[in-house]
Amino acid sequence: MAHSTSQRRANYLGIFALLAGFTLIETLVSYLQREAIKIPVLIVLSLAKAILVLLYFMHLKFDSRIYSYLFIAGCLLVIPLILVMMIVMPVIASY
Repeated sequence: MAHSTSQRRANYLGIFALLAGFTLIETLVSYLQREAIKIPVLIVLSLAKAILVLLYFMHLKFDSRIYSYLFIAGCLLVIPLILVMMIVMPVIASY
């Protein structure tokens, strides 16, 4: 039992170090002047960090798959809402 606890702790520390490294890279990339490179790199790094947090710190990797499916379904359902708001908000703001 102690072995699995120390292994899990090492895993969390490794994920934390990886997240800290990604954050450092994001900070350095944010100083780039070329938007064509900066924006895609920042998006990819942000997605990688979000996936790591979801899998390990929200325990989706270790829980039942139904929770992962529910989370993904919620994320997919919010996309049309965001798109509609992007269309409607400028119209509302112009009144």
